[in-house]
Amino acid sequence: MKQEERDELLIKIVNGQEELYKRQEELFKGQKELVKGQEDLSNNQKEMKEELTRLGNTVAKIEYEHGTKIDLILDVITGHGERLEEYSKRFEKDEKIIEMQGYKIFGIEQKNKT
Repeated sequence: MKQEERDELLIKIVNGQEELYKRQEELFKGQKELVKGQEDLSNNQKEMKEELTRLGNTVAKIEYEHGTKIDLILDVITGHGERLEEYSKRFEKDEKIIEMQGYKIFGIEQKNKT
């Protein structure tokens, strides 16, 4: 191999090494950006998890409070229904008594007419 060919080959190797170092620097820079981005992502995920936990706790509290209120409303409705049923029975009983009193009064009036 001639000296010129060796020099040319040596120049290509040196240029190749310089290009390699340049690309490695870009790669390291990209890796640093990637690590920073992953850290940001991790922080965002942590914040989202905390927010979801707070939201879940709020929803659970609302469900509990509304569940309690609904139970109270149902108890009141049930109580009113039972009272209405009692009043209906009393009303029927009172109607029978009034009807019987009406018959008695009619009988007394008929007896007094004769």
